[in-house]
Amino acid sequence: MLKNWFVVFLISGCFLNAHAAFVSGVFKNAAPGSVVQIYVPHYYVDGRADTYWAELDDQLRFSIEAIIPEPQLAFLICNEERLPVFLEPVDTLYVKTDIFQFPMAVAFTGRGGANNRLLLQYFQENPPDFNEMNNIRFKIGQWWAVVEQLMNDRMESLGPTEFRDYMDRRKTAASMLLDDFSGRAPAALTPAFYDWMAAEIVYYWAYHLLFYGQVYGNRHQVQPEFFDFLSDAALINESVGNDWYRLFLQALLARQQAAAGSTDNFYVGQYNMAGTMLSGKSMAFFRSEMIRLAFSGDRYREILPYYTDFLKTNEYTAYDAKVTDLYEKIARVSPGIAAPVFTGEDAEGRVLSLSQFRGKVVYLNFWASWCSACLQKMDMFNDFAAELNRSGIEIVNISIDDNPAAWQRALAERNFKGHNLLASSGRERNIAQSYGVEAVPQYFIVGKDGTFAVKATSNQPGDINTQLLNLSRQH
Repeated sequence: MLKNWFVVFLISGCFLNAHAAFVSGVFKNAAPGSVVQIYVPHYYVDGRADTYWAELDDQLRFSIEAIIPEPQLAFLICNEERLPVFLEPVDTLYVKTDIFQFPMAVAFTGRGGANNRLLLQYFQENPPDFNEMNNIRFKIGQWWAVVEQLMNDRMESLGPTEFRDYMDRRKTAASMLLDDFSGRAPAALTPAFYDWMAAEIVYYWAYHLLFYGQVYGNRHQVQPEFFDFLSDAALINESVGNDWYRLFLQALLARQQAAAGSTDNFYVGQYNMAGTMLSGKSMAFFRSEMIRLAFSGDRYREILPYYTDFLKTNEYTAYDAKVTDLYEKIARVSPGIAAPVFTGEDAEGRVLSLSQFRGKVVYLNFWASWCSACLQKMDMFNDFAAELNRSGIEIVNISIDDNPAAWQRALAERNFKGHNLLASSGRERNIAQSYGVEAVPQYFIVGKDGTFAVKATSNQPGDINTQLLNLSRQH
């Protein structure tokens, strides 16, 4: 009966969406009604991620249709346990597991079955850490590169020859795994997965060698010939859905710009460099990523001409949404645009409105009691408060806390200067939503005329303070 149900599902669903993957299966020993999810992080394409879900029926079966923009990793989630799976457009994957053994023991069939059997074995032999909180960040040029804690410890302890040998052995073992599997079942792996897996092996190797050479080069006295490995890692690859390939691209081009001693704005320099070093889908991803980072890093004015160029010249339109959506959001808070007026209640219950500060420079600081970076920044601004007040500058701290008690405790403990109110106290609309704030810390400067003013060139509190004082002196 289950087999017939699965076949009907495939036949009836396979033509619904050209980018849909169909995941179905059974979780033995689970409770009916338990939720199964497919999480698809496709930020690299369009700046978004999607979660699709279904409940287990009374026979513990589920079926999910998920949109997959590019062949990539997604995550099958049940009972807070998650398993990486490879999915591609028009894919089918049938999963059979026991809730007590998931995610360690899983059987896969369907079009993507062989792909995921190999993937499961690969990750069992090379356990990944998908928790970004465990990553350590170092700068390569002006770009923040990431590495897992365990790998960083290995880099610290091994010299160049020993580390290269370790990475070579890992790469060789993974390549043999891929070759042996595809040799035993020549037609089992899909072409997209084979290419993705080959990219996973090569660019994991190349990225970590590059990271080692750049970050630990002085410490371990790395010689120039160490970087000869770059000739074995093609710069242009169609497997943009592979995380390590994307990280390798960003690290390498950041290194190239630093080596050239370029004084250009980093994102503009990277955008232009991509035009000479990349092509096709690789260039579309990279350029869209540089525009996204520039917009997110308050480099709106510098990157705007390149945003326009990208929309005119990019042939891979799937990457347009990543920058157009962000442009529309940024444009609403760009210098010269009227700041959304709000009215809310401060910590003492007094009515406060942005309009009452017309004629003054206003520092709007969005924060939360659970955000340590926010708290540190606000402690520093307490030191600036007296000077800002003398200059007629208003500090308005707007918390996005859902828990008013936690907000009040933070205010009592730290005595933040200025006006303090909750975003949810907005009478017309949540104040954070009015300003498009989805993460903190984040700030805006509202000029004397009620429009957004130009921010400081960095997000350091001292630079923000200087910019506020400069604006207060202008007529």
